[in-house]
Amino acid sequence: MFAVSLVCVAGSFAQNIDAAKALGIVANNAAKIGLSSTDLQQSVISDAYVNTTAGTEMIYLQQRYLGVPIYNQIQSLAFKNGLLVSKAGTRLSSLETKAGGASSIPAITAEMAIRTALANKKISSNSPLIGNKVGDRQRYDFGKLDVTHEKVTAELLWIPLQEGKTLKLAWQVFFAPTSSSDYWLLSVDAINNQVIDELNLTVYCNFDHGNNHIHEASCNQQSTATTAAPKASNFSIQNTKTATSPLLVNGATYRVIPYPAESPIHPGGTNDLRTNPWTLSPGNATSLNWHSDGPNDFNYTRGNNVWAYHDRSNQNIPDQARSAISTTGPDPLTFNFVPDFTVAPTQSLPIENQQFNITNLFYWNNIIHDLMYQYGFDEVGGNFQFNNQGRGGLGNDAVRAEAQDGGGTNNANFATPADGSSGRMQMYLWNGTPQKDGDVDNGIIVHEFAHGISNRLAGGPSQAGCVSNAEQMGEGWSDYYGLMATQDWANSLLTDGFAKPRGIGTYVVNQPATGLGIRSQRYSTNFSVNNRSYNNTIPGAGAQHSRGEIWCAVLWDMTWNIINQVGSINPNLFNGTVSGGNNIAMKLVTEGLKLQPCNAGFIDGRNAILQADQILYNGAYRCAIMTAFARRGMGFDAVQGSANSTTDQIPGFSTVESVLSLTQTVTQQLEGLNITYTNTVSAGTCSGLSNYLLTDTLPSNVTYVSGGTYNAVTRVVSFPVNLTAGQTLSYVFTVQVNNGSWFPSVDLINEPVATTSIPSAWTTGSINS
Repeated sequence: MFAVSLVCVAGSFAQNIDAAKALGIVANNAAKIGLSSTDLQQSVISDAYVNTTAGTEMIYLQQRYLGVPIYNQIQSLAFKNGLLVSKAGTRLSSLETKAGGASSIPAITAEMAIRTALANKKISSNSPLIGNKVGDRQRYDFGKLDVTHEKVTAELLWIPLQEGKTLKLAWQVFFAPTSSSDYWLLSVDAINNQVIDELNLTVYCNFDHGNNHIHEASCNQQSTATTAAPKASNFSIQNTKTATSPLLVNGATYRVIPYPAESPIHPGGTNDLRTNPWTLSPGNATSLNWHSDGPNDFNYTRGNNVWAYHDRSNQNIPDQARSAISTTGPDPLTFNFVPDFTVAPTQSLPIENQQFNITNLFYWNNIIHDLMYQYGFDEVGGNFQFNNQGRGGLGNDAVRAEAQDGGGTNNANFATPADGSSGRMQMYLWNGTPQKDGDVDNGIIVHEFAHGISNRLAGGPSQAGCVSNAEQMGEGWSDYYGLMATQDWANSLLTDGFAKPRGIGTYVVNQPATGLGIRSQRYSTNFSVNNRSYNNTIPGAGAQHSRGEIWCAVLWDMTWNIINQVGSINPNLFNGTVSGGNNIAMKLVTEGLKLQPCNAGFIDGRNAILQADQILYNGAYRCAIMTAFARRGMGFDAVQGSANSTTDQIPGFSTVESVLSLTQTVTQQLEGLNITYTNTVSAGTCSGLSNYLLTDTLPSNVTYVSGGTYNAVTRVVSFPVNLTAGQTLSYVFTVQVNNGSWFPSVDLINEPVATTSIPSAWTTGSINS
């Protein structure tokens, strides 16, 4: 084998797929995926559905050991017409060693593990622990035990620890205490009954601001202190009609800060009336309008997608009396509450600020639900709906949107359990005179809802912890969706990505619309305004917002690159059939979330978007994507390292990619005869190759004959390489096999390997002859 190097010298709806059918699809593609028959036997389908936005079948394959699933060890697979088109994620090896020879039989019961988990968080329940088995896995449902919002569950899993170096058999317990904002996943060792791992599914965002200077924000999945509150009674959404429930709410008018305005201080942010806003969204997103869950209709801020109410007393439970209630009915409804932002947002009489803010929160939760439905966050994707209307996925999980929450200030959070349990949004008041209310900062509302989008789509909707690793980009996705949903696309120009920087949360921190808001820099394609990039060290634990700024910055750049490549903007983001650059980018980002591995890092996320482009658009926007990523340190030569570390990555700024192959005229040759080698180099589609050098070092048992430029001292044959983007050229040289080299014939498979010199701006694979 010669060493070869290039050296630079200058309409329908989706449905779930039956697990047996999904496993059959995987088995038919096992070789391409890299699965052995043993791998297939030690796998289980965690999610599988028809993905109508891409015309693919999404299948999430979870690794097992001794018949028990391994937590978050999931391969994200996409198929089209039964053939593999995308794969991401890995499998652990040496499982018996990692498990220390342990068996899969627990020494403690699920009931014991639940008691340990609750005690760990200082929660007690007098309810009897009676578990009902769910499905074919060792998963049990214990109900709400009078102390939780959602059903308490326990599932037997192997938990990878120390970045997958060890495995522990554990009961993973899920519970959402009524006494706090936390949604917990606690892993209790199934042998010794000790808590070995925990994850808070509530993403907290605490922003410290003052004097118009923003300090680092802490937005993490750790519990924060909350104001003490009385113990809430057990709550369950029931299918019961009220006396005023109409047969169907066909009309409703809302006074709000209307889509797409970001806040009361932004263009278009004057409060105004909107009638039947669900008509913005076509198709199945709004088949029940906004005030029905199918069996029941509501004359207050509740429907199939969200129930909005204020929670000033921090009770953490919905209440019709604390909702905004229509002043007309039964049909049409009217939520025409006129605000006065110069007085306290909690006023309800005579100024109806509180009712207005609850209405706005209800309106915007429905807006983002309907908008994202068009981009694939639908029932099978794990969206938030009480009634999935037979379209797959699990229902009973409408968002509980708590306005003016009494648990704190200068804050907002979103809790995302697995599909089938309600997401919860908590919006807070912000310091100032008068106080500002996050319920009318629409960018923050969308940001919080988007935590639900990324957590449900990544790794499949049945998983709740696939955006929890050190290099996760959750805050970046949330900022990005916030920007996209509040951009006035109908009046945007191709140059606005550069000319009009965007802040986040400027309203709540009393800044002008042009301010920084709650981020260190405004989002802009202008590098003098925003220069955030992927570096050797990126913000780690406790600095999720700063890390997220890097991810959002590159997605925002990418969006405007695609807009300018297409040369047009879709004025109506709800209409996905119009191919404007903005909705193309939105599709790519959302599809990338589905394709990426569980607990992805930045380069994983980049690769998923590139793969989404290949599936959706046959790679038409590859260069626009890579130009954006390379500019901010995520080029083809970037190295991610471990997605569980924020200090081991290597940035790269190159858009250069190529395909290099080596062929030969014969596979065996007699002494004294010639062999001709052909190097074929293809430049990538995004960049050509200029002033590169192709080199081959000859072994001592051959003599140079012809081709290229030969250096007899170093025994190197070289060719200058200059290719335009997409160009392919061949570089040929001939050698003669020396007498005495082999007897009786020459087997070129055993050729010596020479060293290569590859600069950081260029990478190539080794070529086997």
